[in-house]
Amino acid sequence: MKITAILSALAATTLVSAGTFHIPKGQHTANTVPNAFIVEYDDKVSHGDFHNSLNSHNIGFKVRNEYNIFNGASVTVTSDHKGEALAKLPGVKNVWPVQLRHVPKTKKSTKKPTDPEVVSDHHMTGVDVVHKKYKLTGKGVKIGVIDTGLDYNHPAFAAAGANAGCFARNGKNCRVAHGWDFVGDDYDGTNTPKPDADPMDCFGHGTHVAGIIGGNALNIKVSPKPPQPFVGVAPEVTFGAYRVFGCKGTAGNDIIMSAMELAFNDGMDVINMSLGGGSDFKYNAEAVLAEKLIARGMALAAAAGNDGENGVWMVSDTGLGDSSSSVASFDNAYGAYYSVSYGGVAHPYSISTKWNKVINLPASATLVPIFEKDGSLSDGCDASVYAGKDVKGKVVLVVGDTTRCLSGGRGANGVAAGAAGMLIQTTPYGIASLGGTDNFPMGGIEFQAGEDLLAIWKKTPASALTWSTAQSSFLVEGGGTPSSFSSFGTDGELRSKPDVAAPGGNILSTLPLAQGGYGLMSGTSMATPYVAGSHALLIQAKHAKPRGDEIRKIFKNTATISSNFQSKTKTSAAKQGAGLINVLNAITATATISPDHIDLLDTNHFQGTQKITIKNTGKHTETYTLSHIAADALNSYPDAKKAWPLATPLVEPDYATVSFSSAKVKVPAGKSVKVTLKFKEPKAGNAAQFPIYSGYVVATPSSKGGVAVHVPYLGVKGDIAKVPIADTDLKFPQVATVDAQGNMTDLPKGPITFDLKTNTPAVLIRLGSHTPDRQIRVYDDKKNFKGFVYTADLGAAFGYKGRDTYYDSNNNLVFSAYVWKDAKVVASENSTEVPVSLPDGTYNIVSANQHKLSKGAYPADFEVFDLGSFKIARA
Repeated sequence: MKITAILSALAATTLVSAGTFHIPKGQHTANTVPNAFIVEYDDKVSHGDFHNSLNSHNIGFKVRNEYNIFNGASVTVTSDHKGEALAKLPGVKNVWPVQLRHVPKTKKSTKKPTDPEVVSDHHMTGVDVVHKKYKLTGKGVKIGVIDTGLDYNHPAFAAAGANAGCFARNGKNCRVAHGWDFVGDDYDGTNTPKPDADPMDCFGHGTHVAGIIGGNALNIKVSPKPPQPFVGVAPEVTFGAYRVFGCKGTAGNDIIMSAMELAFNDGMDVINMSLGGGSDFKYNAEAVLAEKLIARGMALAAAAGNDGENGVWMVSDTGLGDSSSSVASFDNAYGAYYSVSYGGVAHPYSISTKWNKVINLPASATLVPIFEKDGSLSDGCDASVYAGKDVKGKVVLVVGDTTRCLSGGRGANGVAAGAAGMLIQTTPYGIASLGGTDNFPMGGIEFQAGEDLLAIWKKTPASALTWSTAQSSFLVEGGGTPSSFSSFGTDGELRSKPDVAAPGGNILSTLPLAQGGYGLMSGTSMATPYVAGSHALLIQAKHAKPRGDEIRKIFKNTATISSNFQSKTKTSAAKQGAGLINVLNAITATATISPDHIDLLDTNHFQGTQKITIKNTGKHTETYTLSHIAADALNSYPDAKKAWPLATPLVEPDYATVSFSSAKVKVPAGKSVKVTLKFKEPKAGNAAQFPIYSGYVVATPSSKGGVAVHVPYLGVKGDIAKVPIADTDLKFPQVATVDAQGNMTDLPKGPITFDLKTNTPAVLIRLGSHTPDRQIRVYDDKKNFKGFVYTADLGAAFGYKGRDTYYDSNNNLVFSAYVWKDAKVVASENSTEVPVSLPDGTYNIVSANQHKLSKGAYPADFEVFDLGSFKIARA
């Protein structure tokens, strides 16, 4: 493989038990702040103790942020010391480099702001009923939005009776009642923040997130007005706006942690974190702080990530804590549409922008499908397809493949042929938005609707088209199912992540007034605030503030277990978690199941016997029937010879079986009963391809109308120690050479000598799966271990790391490059000694990746690659 440039890779860190510290490894300079570290102290160590320790060891420093709940600080080291020096200090528990987080890139929406389904999300989740029947609005609940800020002047955030929103410092009765700008407009993650008291949003992401939580655009009377009315999940919630991103959308994670603590201190009941840093283990600094906050009563909702096109092991880092909610995304399901009936069946259609009114054609305007010469439905892009066809005064039907032309071109050809109107069949499914042609009725219809119209036409071509004069509610084709972009789990320890899902595809919400006030976005960034707002409704309904992990359990127990589009089986828990959040179920259920997920691990570590506790929170004795729903298994790898996961896992019918110690249990009001579950792995499925299997254990009450509760389970068939970690498909790991100008190329054939000036070795690493310990080892010519590769920008080459994405946002291949220009090594993973330079000589480099769930004995528990020997002879 030809290498021409050093490309960025995901950051990684290392966490060890108290008393032994390992320096975080694997970061790339593009993803970290130079010489900046987050330090966690032992419990009895104070900030003053830490400062004194730094001074007594002659370590120059500047305090960036200090934390109390976390009990630590972030510092910039101003003297000639690295993170190793911090690790040696007495009372230091853990150290992380300050990593850069980016505002997630939302996915391009496939709809228009005027399309009905972009405001249909509450029908999917029961929130519409909760609003109307139970009058729950989130009033009295506080949600902190840690994001790009919030345009608090927006009328959708106005208090009742007001035409504009406000921030608390501008007066009383402001829904945005707390907040802080930690960074200033010009902050890019690497320069000095300029905090102030005004959390105004100049980016847009945070305002969109807040609108989903609690915007109210039902009765906007001032300009700009929304493209259609909508309301957030909790339209009377109180906001805290914590701005951690400047206008460029990058922030150090130490600033994010400061925002998390301030949100807690301001009394936020929930914090929303629609941000993340990619695949990781649960020991990243934000996740550690999140666990501490949740233990003190707060709830945290975090985005699962938008890496669905990268296959398994990709759920994002911020929500990986044991008690945090990692949120997946679903596409919107329902919409209020005008419809056209044919053969007695009504089909919804989207109105083209240039027509922009209900279609109302006479019965004489019958349907005429336009076919190609081979008999297939034409895309209508060539005027010649109308030759010899009488379409005058008729409605033509064409297919909506956009590879050759758009709706405007199709419409122009229809107009030229004398058609009265046009219906365009959406591909591959859904209802496409159309621009259209001036003064020409055009509508987009679902793919299946097009097939149905064709079938009726072939039988009775003279059938009339009947156009509705009012809108009706329709389930949109492909809606109400997991979004393709939503990341797949599991995490690096085979834990069940994500936790729960919410609407995140094609969501209409608020934007800053300077950006037009309203817009569509898609992403788990949009699903996460939906869950945060749902927390507010549940807290209000319970008249109490349960701990965040208790709220998560209720939502997971009562979620709607869903299927992929046109699938008869349930979607994998590695994609949807416990299912689509159902707020109506959550507030009316009278039972819970603990724990809220079951991790069966792999075949070699199989945890087949599990216990669950069913608690009756109702007022009467209840009998529950236990059952099992199997979900799709995900074949993660194409075959045993491939090292990189499939971009889209193959769905297989590999189902586990479950038996219960009691098929029915009677539980008195306020009491609990334990049930033992015995799982058996699927008989089907190739263990060499590591299928991820999952399903749901359900407890159904006997009382009429009672809400069933469930927990997801998940396991991997096969030996997880055999899951490939390094991307050997693309010849990683490997050693390359870097010249004095920084250009990187393959090593020439035969022995090579590096002078570390005109040519320098670079070890290239690319991971297709998590590893608890990624190492680059160095041996001398007598096979004596000399240490781990160390570079100034990436640190020592050991420590845990999540998997890499395929490409970065610029479509460049992602990998880590350890450019070994100083030939330095660290002697031991437990060492905090200063790295030393090796003398000239002959050395051998070995790349090794620890297998998941292993004890870490080298080399037995590692995937090992001998990268060959070479000479170092300094010029």
